[in-house]
Amino acid sequence: MRDLLKDLNEPQKKAVETTEGPVMVIAGAGSGKTNVLTRRVAYIIDSLAVPKDNILAITFTNKAANEMRERIGHLLEIRTHGMWISTFHAMCAKILREHIDYLGYSTNFQIIDDDDATQMIKIIMRDMDIDPRLIKPKKLKNHVLNVKRDPGLLEEYHEPMVTYLKQVYPQYQKRLKDNNLLDFDDLLLLTIQLLKEEKSVRAFYQQQFEYVMVDEFQDTNDIQYKLIRLLTGEKNNVFIVGDEDQSIYAFRGANIENLKKFQRDFKNVKRIVLEQNYRSTNTILKAANQVIKSNKNRIEKNLFSTKSEGEKIRFFKGMTERDEADYVVEKINELKAKGYDYSDFGVLYRANSTSRIFEETFMKRRIPYTIVGNTSFFKRKEIKDMVAYLRLILNVNDDYSFQRVINEPKRGIGRKTVETLRAFAASQDKSMFEAIGDETNPLSGRAINHLKAFRTMIERLIDQIWQTDFNTFLDDLLNATSYKEALKKDEKGDVRYENILELKTMLKESEKTYDTKDKRTLLTYVLEDISLKSQENDVSDEDSVTLMTMHAAKGLEFPVVFIVALEQGLFPLYRSLEDPQGLEEERRLMYVAVTRAQDYLFLTNAKQRYLFGEPTANRNSVFIKEMDQTLLKPEGYAIANKKKHKTYTKSRQTMMNKHRQSLKDYSDNDLNKGDKITHKTFGEGVVISVASEQCTVAFSQSHGIKTLMKDHPAIKKIDKE
Repeated sequence: MRDLLKDLNEPQKKAVETTEGPVMVIAGAGSGKTNVLTRRVAYIIDSLAVPKDNILAITFTNKAANEMRERIGHLLEIRTHGMWISTFHAMCAKILREHIDYLGYSTNFQIIDDDDATQMIKIIMRDMDIDPRLIKPKKLKNHVLNVKRDPGLLEEYHEPMVTYLKQVYPQYQKRLKDNNLLDFDDLLLLTIQLLKEEKSVRAFYQQQFEYVMVDEFQDTNDIQYKLIRLLTGEKNNVFIVGDEDQSIYAFRGANIENLKKFQRDFKNVKRIVLEQNYRSTNTILKAANQVIKSNKNRIEKNLFSTKSEGEKIRFFKGMTERDEADYVVEKINELKAKGYDYSDFGVLYRANSTSRIFEETFMKRRIPYTIVGNTSFFKRKEIKDMVAYLRLILNVNDDYSFQRVINEPKRGIGRKTVETLRAFAASQDKSMFEAIGDETNPLSGRAINHLKAFRTMIERLIDQIWQTDFNTFLDDLLNATSYKEALKKDEKGDVRYENILELKTMLKESEKTYDTKDKRTLLTYVLEDISLKSQENDVSDEDSVTLMTMHAAKGLEFPVVFIVALEQGLFPLYRSLEDPQGLEEERRLMYVAVTRAQDYLFLTNAKQRYLFGEPTANRNSVFIKEMDQTLLKPEGYAIANKKKHKTYTKSRQTMMNKHRQSLKDYSDNDLNKGDKITHKTFGEGVVISVASEQCTVAFSQSHGIKTLMKDHPAIKKIDKE
C-alpha cells in the first residue's frame, strides 16, 4: 500500500481520508485542492480497493480532467484511460451514448457546437421569413438556449421576441431531433430527462458511482446541481470542493447558492476548510483576507502561508494612465534585471478596453506581450471598421477601406453588387467610389440607389471632419453610418462601443503627441501609427508578459502581478456600486486577482485619465481602502507628502535615464517630418513621416523609400544650418 498522505497538511489529510457520506471542502485560493482531489481518488482505489470505474470525478475543463488522470496514473502506476474523470458535458455524452434510445434518439447522435447552432437558427429564420436585420441569428440563438434551459423565462420576454421564440424554438428542437443532433445544452438536459424518466438507468449509475466528486462547485449552475443529485445514490458518498470567495461567474449562470443548497439537501455534511496557501507570501494573503471579509454570509477562512512575509504591496498612483503604464514597464524591467522572465508577469484589468494603453506602451518600450482571451485592441473588428471609415474619408480612392465598410453595418449592398462595381471600376481604371457616379455603371434599381446614398454620406462626412474636433466627429460618424444603432442589436455591443470610445482617447492624445495644426496630417499620422502597431502585434514571443482580464486569470498564477486601473467606477464597476450583490461579486473578483500573485503584487491607478475621450478623475478603488494600509508601500501620487513625491519623481527619472543609457546602441533621434538625416548604408534622406518608434525616409532613387527604427544608431539627424 502506498503512502498517499505524504506531504499533505492535516486538513488535506482529513479531506482525503474522510471517504464516507457527504463532504464539503472549502478550499481557499492556492490551497492545493487539485492535489487533494487526485490523492483522494488514488486513496479510495488503493486503500479501499474500490474499482476505478466506480468513482466519478467531475471538473470544469478538459485540461483539468487530463491533469487529474495523469497525476492519478503516476501515483498508482496504472492506466487511467476510461476512468470517469471528465467535464459535465463529456460525462453526459458518455451516458447518452449508451441509453439515449430511451428518448427516441439513435446512439450514433452527433454533437453540434455553438457556431453550428447559430447556422441552424439562421436557416430556420430564412425558412420562416424572419428578417435578420430585425434580430441577429446569434442573438436569437442565445435567447432560444435561455428558454431551453428554463422554459419559465419565456414569460419574461416582450414582443416581438416572444413571437420569435415561439416560432423558432420548437422548430430548432424538432430539426435537432430529426437530424439526430444534440447541442451542448441537450447533453445535460437530456441526461437529466433520462435519469428522471428511466428508473432502471438511474439505479444503474447510482450503483456504479459509489463515490462522486465535484471540483469548483461554486461554479455549478442549477442544471449541473440537479445532475449531481440524480447521480448520487443512497450512500450519499458525494465530495465537493469549492470556494464561494472565488465565485465570479454569475454572468454565465453559476449559482453561488449551490454551496448552501448542498448543506440543506444532504444530511450530516462534514465540512473541512483548507486555509494553508502554497502560492503567495503572507503579505499578499493578508491583503486578500482583508478585502474579502467585507462580504456577508460567507464561510469564514483565513488564508496563511508557510512562505515568508514577503515584500510590501506597491501602490502606485500616476498623474495619468500613461504614467501608470510607464510605471508598470519600469517595474518589469527592474525585476527582469533580477532574473525574472517576461512570462513571470501578469497584468490584470477589469475591462478589455483598459489593455489599449498598455499595448501601446509595451510596443514602444519593446516589451513582448500576449493578450489572453481577447483580441488585441488594434485588431478588434469595431476598431478596424472605424479606421477604415477614417481612411476612406481621407482618401475616397482607397478600395480596400471602401470594401470593408460599404456594407458595415448592413445597408442592403450585397456581395454581388460589390463584385459588379469592382469589375466595372477596374475596367474604367477608376476607384470603386468614383465608379458609383459613372453614368455607364451597369448597376441599377435598389443597388445603385444604396450605393449613391453611401457615397453622399461619405461626402457629407468629408465636409464635416475638418469643421470640428475628432471626438465630436467620431460621434457624428457613428450616427451617420448607423453604426451606433447596429451595436444596440449586437450581443457584444456594449463592449464594442466602449472600445470605440477608447479610440476617442487615442485621438485626443494624438493632438498633444504630434506637433502639427494641420488636421489632415494629424489624422494621417494617427492612422499610420495604428497600422504599425497592429502589424507589430503579429510578432509572437513565448516569453512575454500576459495581459488579461481578471475573469480569465482564474486558475492561473504569476510570480509578479499588476492589478491596474484600480479606480472607483472602473473596478468596481459603476453599475455595481448601487447593487450589494454586484459589489460582492466584484469584491470576489478582486480576491481572485490578488491571490494570483506569488512574490510581488502591484496595485496601480491614475490621478486623472482620459475615459472615452473625456478627462476624468476617479477616487481610489474601495478595495484599496479595505486593505490594511501598513501592508502597502505607496509610490507616485499615492504618497501624501509632496516633498516625498518630488524625491520619488527625481529618482524615478534618474533610474529611467540609466535604463535608457544601458540599452545597447541606444540613440535618441528627435525626428520630425521634413528633417534631413544620414544613414550609414543608404546615405542622405528626408523624413516623410514618423509614427511611434518608426520613421519613413525617402533616400536617393537607388535606395528608394525605407521604413526604419528612428532611434537606430545608423541614423543621424543633420542639423539645419
